Amino acid sequence: MKLAEAYGGHGIRCSDPDKLDAAIMEMIDSPKAVIFDCLVEKEENCFPMIPSGKAHNEMILAELGDDAGVEIGSIIDERGKLLV
Repeated sequence: MKLAEAYGGHGIRCSDPDKLDAAIMEMIDSPKAVIFDCLVEKEENCFPMIPSGKAHNEMILAELGDDAGVEIGSIIDERGKLLV
């Protein structure tokens, strides 16, 4: 969080799922650039995922569906992949 502040930004850290929505709203409402540190359990699969030591264009997209029945890998279309 100090890194964000050193560059004139706003740092947010969230490790409690119950506080995640509020932290995201804080990020959205901030007029400054934000570094958002969202801590998750080591065992969680958070997609898209960039493996250690890999470049951003080597990210892994999920192939499994989420609770709503949407294939997560289909959320990011070809145009979106160009942005990352």
